[in-house]
Amino acid sequence: MPSPWPPAILTIPVLLTAGGVLLTLIYRDLAQRRLPNVWVGVYAALFLPYATASGMGWSQLQAHVITGLIALLIAAPLFAFRAMGGGDVKLWAALMLWAGPQGAVLAFVIATIGGGLLGVLGIVSHYVLKYRRRPRCAPIFRMLSSSRGVPYGVGLAIAGLQSLWATAL
Repeated sequence: MPSPWPPAILTIPVLLTAGGVLLTLIYRDLAQRRLPNVWVGVYAALFLPYATASGMGWSQLQAHVITGLIALLIAAPLFAFRAMGGGDVKLWAALMLWAGPQGAVLAFVIATIGGGLLGVLGIVSHYVLKYRRRPRCAPIFRMLSSSRGVPYGVGLAIAGLQSLWATAL
């Protein structure tokens, strides 16, 4: 039996919750360089209530799941070669689950550009901290410094936020 409520009323709370989880992941990655499995899992799991509330068909759901699995299979070797952290690999898969085949390319581009920019900011922050005795905004430079690793999860989460935004429209 179809729901008497319009899909937007049912999907907006799920989208807002997923956005909040992504914002939490951004903070955690910047502050601790960790993407907790619980938060990444919650973000991925929120896709099912969204798919149900939006009336997504089985073939569409299958396409989204396959897109997420392909992302996991592509990113897993990067973890094996220590080019990417385990949390980043899982977040890639969850991001692609949400983006699906229609949004995968844009999500990939946004995440890649975001990760690259964070890498550059990390290098600049590292040198500012190294060569300036007391730089202004030192806590921000420390948070971004590449000496702690690159917080690729931030770029992934930004791509996830864009994907949620596109989904809501």
